[in-house]
Amino acid sequence: MADKYVAKAVEDEGKLKDICILYDDKTKHMWGKYGPRNEETLAAKADPIKLQLLVGSGIGIAAEYILQAGRPLLILDCEQPILAATDLKNKFKTHSNLHWIDTSSPEKAVHHILELKKQFQLEIDILTIPFYLRLSPFYAETIRRISGSSEQKQQVQTWPKFQSEKPRILLLTSQYFLMGEIVSACERQSIPHMFINMDAKVMDLNLFVSKISSAINIFRPDFVLTVNHLGVDQEGVLNTILHEYGVPLASWFVDNPLLLLPLYQAQASPNTTIFTWDTDRMGSLKKMGYDNIFHLPLGTDQTRFTPGKGCRNPAWKRDISFVGNSMVHKTARRLEAAQPSGALEQRWKEVAHEFGLKSEPSVTNFLRTDYPELLSDYENLISPYRKLAFETLIIWQATLEYRLSCVKKTLEYSPLIVGDNGWNKLLKDDNNWDYHSELSYYEDLPHFYPCSKINFNCTSQQMKGAVNQRVFDVPACNGFILTDHRYQMENLFEPGKEIAVYYDIKEIPDQIAKYTTDSKTRTSIIKAARKRILAEHTYDNRISTLIKCMRATYA
Repeated sequence: MADKYVAKAVEDEGKLKDICILYDDKTKHMWGKYGPRNEETLAAKADPIKLQLLVGSGIGIAAEYILQAGRPLLILDCEQPILAATDLKNKFKTHSNLHWIDTSSPEKAVHHILELKKQFQLEIDILTIPFYLRLSPFYAETIRRISGSSEQKQQVQTWPKFQSEKPRILLLTSQYFLMGEIVSACERQSIPHMFINMDAKVMDLNLFVSKISSAINIFRPDFVLTVNHLGVDQEGVLNTILHEYGVPLASWFVDNPLLLLPLYQAQASPNTTIFTWDTDRMGSLKKMGYDNIFHLPLGTDQTRFTPGKGCRNPAWKRDISFVGNSMVHKTARRLEAAQPSGALEQRWKEVAHEFGLKSEPSVTNFLRTDYPELLSDYENLISPYRKLAFETLIIWQATLEYRLSCVKKTLEYSPLIVGDNGWNKLLKDDNNWDYHSELSYYEDLPHFYPCSKINFNCTSQQMKGAVNQRVFDVPACNGFILTDHRYQMENLFEPGKEIAVYYDIKEIPDQIAKYTTDSKTRTSIIKAARKRILAEHTYDNRISTLIKCMRATYA
């Protein structure tokens, strides 16, 4: 974020009390209401027999407090917009014992700081204004290198990892559905675990640091686990804390990591291991700097999706049904967030259509090869959030078109379509289908899947080779699924024996006709699929695999 924001000084009776910055249409405050008091508290923590390194000049109160005591002070601050707003360099220019480190290179900053340490012959005392850790990973990385240098004492207590047969896992929880399955899998296998609720959209940085640090000190985990990087901050604070304690991070992506990780790219390190449900993403993740990458497909919770659930609502009984989002509203929201202009605004639907026809999983790579003339308009989006919104827009629109073309092939069999009301818009001219509003994943779907002779499935265009959740859940509760072929499927099921597939949308009507009338084959495939799932594709299996990978990487 550095130098890509506007900084404004906030004064009260002529005295600086806070800094606010405007970035990507969002306003953030350095301290908020109690800026002066917070900096006084920070300065009071200074060790008088050490050389103070102040990370961030802030509103100047902490710096002034230390300088008035006559002690030398180092300030690490390369935020030119903030320095211009506060004018602190000019204010403190008469203090000969103040040394500014304003390079944006961690290597140069560390070299300068260690040279000054040698000059003063004092140990370094690091005082951090937390806001600077949010501004740029540069500060966290510099602190890490200073703290990890042979000349600086270790700041926290560490412990040996992976010493027990069953490792201790600290879970960063969220409302994402998969975390509940992970917790249940850990409980069934007696794996020690603790979870921190990170659902709050906005959490005070000091509270965030305190919450994480306390959990680590109390629970002493072997590693931290999250899903889709939820709970990991873009500023790098969590990664800095984990690195200090020597605790690795496992992040299991069950959605497209390329639509999120570019915001965290500067945090790629050996301390983070990425698990992805889609092998097509592994090469791109490697290019982003992640060295530890493993394939970990989706699975099912065999205690939720069980044959005993049965069809509980006779109104759900159909020859064929489909559960899925229309993508109408999702696409509209991404278009609004991306705000494409120029040729990009005129041609995004064309791009999405062609993207859906190709095997390339990356939107940016697709633009480079097939639409190079649009790259300049894409780059003009500037904000990484808008770029990722545009990539998501292309994927969601491609999914909308593909999903609609597949579902239309089922209409002659009067399907029941379950999802958002966007389906009423897409199929407003077709009457040979019934609509049902969205069902609860946990409460309804285990009872819904056994109601249909065929549960129809067409995979999102965010994964062109991997399979989705439904492929595991439907057979687990004795439902039959007919799905589009994905090449990664062969490593999970045997097509034709353990799963019914169509290789082209033209095959859909004939496949429906075949399986609706052949109950014996349906039963045989369901039985074989469920046997395979219980043996290899439960979340118990997935957590066991994840643990093995983490142990092999970090033990």
